[in-house]
Amino acid sequence: MSSDSRPVRLVLDTSAIVAFTSASIPVGELIAEVDDEEGLTGLPVLCLAEATRLAKDDARLALLVHHSATVLLDLPAEEWRSLATSMFEVIGRADAASAVLAAIWHDCHVLTAVPALYAGLDEGGPILPIEE
Repeated sequence: MSSDSRPVRLVLDTSAIVAFTSASIPVGELIAEVDDEEGLTGLPVLCLAEATRLAKDDARLALLVHHSATVLLDLPAEEWRSLATSMFEVIGRADAASAVLAAIWHDCHVLTAVPALYAGLDEGGPILPIEE
């Protein structure tokens, strides 16, 4: 967790983290844009855990985690019910639900390679598809 006081302006879900490890230019460019605008890109811990299993390049994953433009996002224990509701009733996956909750808490968007995963959210939710 960073002690950086800059606001989180973008959250990466598992698919976006995996895309970064596969050298996705659009993901890297968005992280750089957020950094240029003095914001941070959030990495939900549950998304990182799932991405670790799927990532093609551990070195790029470590680069992302330790980058000055990113911050690890914990899931507050008192938000367990919000996670459960999001996971079971709307999205179906704990990692994706944690990304949405983080985006809501930080008033920003979730970057994803699979926007259909979030189709059950009201008005499409705070979802930003990766433009490859």
